[in-house]
Amino acid sequence: MTTAPKAALFPDPSKFAYGLYTEGGLGAVTMLGPVGSRLSPGWALALATGYDLTRWLALEGRAVGSNHVTQFPASPQDGELLQLYHLMGAVKFSLRYRYLIVSADGTAGVVRTSTNVLASVGLNDRRTSLAFGGGAGADYHTLSRHFSFGLHAGFERISGLAQSSALTTTANVRYTF
Repeated sequence: MTTAPKAALFPDPSKFAYGLYTEGGLGAVTMLGPVGSRLSPGWALALATGYDLTRWLALEGRAVGSNHVTQFPASPQDGELLQLYHLMGAVKFSLRYRYLIVSADGTAGVVRTSTNVLASVGLNDRRTSLAFGGGAGADYHTLSRHFSFGLHAGFERISGLAQSSALTTTANVRYTF
């Protein structure tokens, strides 16, 4: 009598899809520096699309929108809503181990404010500013060869917002075609 082979609990990691992918995430953006004390941390919505050039290198385009409330006590600017729009390009390096993917990335792009409320108090000399930074993330591949779930944290230096910085943290879902 022969025994049946054990069923594979997970697919072979070498067969995970790679190439064109999209990613969506929810999280928060916290401002640091001179603007950080004047903007509350805000929730964020992130969208990305990219292409895996190899199993360890990808190019990516990201958009992150975040919503903040201003904090200027005894001033007409207090309590105003402000949105930040981050449009970034990224080079992403990944290390895969079985079903886990650890990644690091470098980013560059622009950040735009929705209003001129920060300019009215001298914290912003223009609504669109150059930004650069980097980040790190971890993903877990599911039983499907196309889906993974993960966490990402990024840091950006924003030149036009009084040399402030942004810390973005998101929980993501990724679909690779």
